[in-house]
Amino acid sequence: MQERRRYIRLEVPVLIEFPNPQTWKTERSYTQDISESGLRFPTAVQLQMGQELALTLQLPYHQDLAFHATGEIIWIREVARLGATQYDVGVRFRWIEDLDRLRLTRFLHAFLTAKL
Repeated sequence: MQERRRYIRLEVPVLIEFPNPQTWKTERSYTQDISESGLRFPTAVQLQMGQELALTLQLPYHQDLAFHATGEIIWIREVARLGATQYDVGVRFRWIEDLDRLRLTRFLHAFLTAKL
């Protein structure tokens, strides 16, 4: 099967925060993978396909440089786990400030280079 992604996804645990659409409480998770175009994260929050999600991302080793993005949920998978239902959520970035996108790109390239 041919890879359809334009950008390489890296398994980097980036802290993300987003508002729970039912309670507006801030939820936290860590990415399972991330690229310049999107990310995947686990959550117990039930989200909807096509929903826009306001995200705050905190890159590892850059605690003072959190940035905001808007993403669109493009897929959701229920994950079989003990206890409460968990979901893996795939998000495509819809909006990121140009400077923040550049920071994310540089971080991902540095991470990839360090892994090689």
